[in-house]
Amino acid sequence: MSYLFPLEGCEPRLAEVVGGKAVGLGWLMREELRVPPGFAVGTHAYREFVTDTGLDRTIHDLLKDAGSVDEQAEVSRRIRSLFDEHEAGSALREELAQAYERLGVDRPVAVRSSAISEDAAAASFAGEHDTFLWVVGEEEVVRAVLACWASLFTPQALAYFGRVGLHPDESAMGVVVQAMVAAEAAGAMMTLDPVTGDRSQITIEGSYGLGEAVVAGEVNPDRYAVDKITLEIRSRTVSAKHVASRFAPTLGEVRLGEVPLAEQLLPCLSDDEIVALATLGKRVERSLRAAQDIEWAIDASREVHLLQTRPETVWSAKHSPAATGGHP
Repeated sequence: MSYLFPLEGCEPRLAEVVGGKAVGLGWLMREELRVPPGFAVGTHAYREFVTDTGLDRTIHDLLKDAGSVDEQAEVSRRIRSLFDEHEAGSALREELAQAYERLGVDRPVAVRSSAISEDAAAASFAGEHDTFLWVVGEEEVVRAVLACWASLFTPQALAYFGRVGLHPDESAMGVVVQAMVAAEAAGAMMTLDPVTGDRSQITIEGSYGLGEAVVAGEVNPDRYAVDKITLEIRSRTVSAKHVASRFAPTLGEVRLGEVPLAEQLLPCLSDDEIVALATLGKRVERSLRAAQDIEWAIDASREVHLLQTRPETVWSAKHSPAATGGHP
């Protein structure tokens, strides 16, 4: 059985094999929306790795001592260091090399976790696992895949496993490898109001550069509220965007850099782009029949790319009366 799956083939029936993130991307691609090309590494590759190396037994034993916050931090450190001490099997390495080459020689990619529990109905681990941006070269891709596997055991993830009554042994890590978008602007979009749960609204947050600065809370993003029915812009808040996350060629990595003072208070999106994003959000929600949390990027040619979609979990779980303001 192959370890890898093309993203467009990541269907819901494969959710336990490729994880929720890959399934969401597969759906977007089958809808012929603009999504960066890539592939998913199946969870069976992770399971085989931890079994063949004996890490499964070691991890199981270490997790017995992960009760308190301090213990979780120490156990996380010890487990993640174990992944650095082992190499991926030759068969997986060969498949990764071939799939990466098909994306383009030395093409920068994003390597993202896609745990099977990440976007589950009863628990969302969004943000608890790691993502690696602008990864270049076969060896670096392999290294990033192992690092994503190790991030199944971040301190945040271990704490969250405990809160929702799951055990890390019940989960497994898939990985998504996607071509990078050199984003001029990026961010997140929710097909409701995240503050009130109002489903008549689409909420867009964005800033300059890559979206990681927005997701990580490192920049105060612009915020736009759009009427889901009429697509009229209800409100806009343009913030002082002091920093942007961009690839630094001289350093070979993504870094936060200062935004020129004259640009900080300029909107990161035009009105046409706001409406285009809201239209896409409305379409995604309607097809998936649930409120969505979507990550997006706009490249230098001002084309919109969708990087991820997952079910919104906070208001959808509450079934709040506030969430009845409208329908897609």
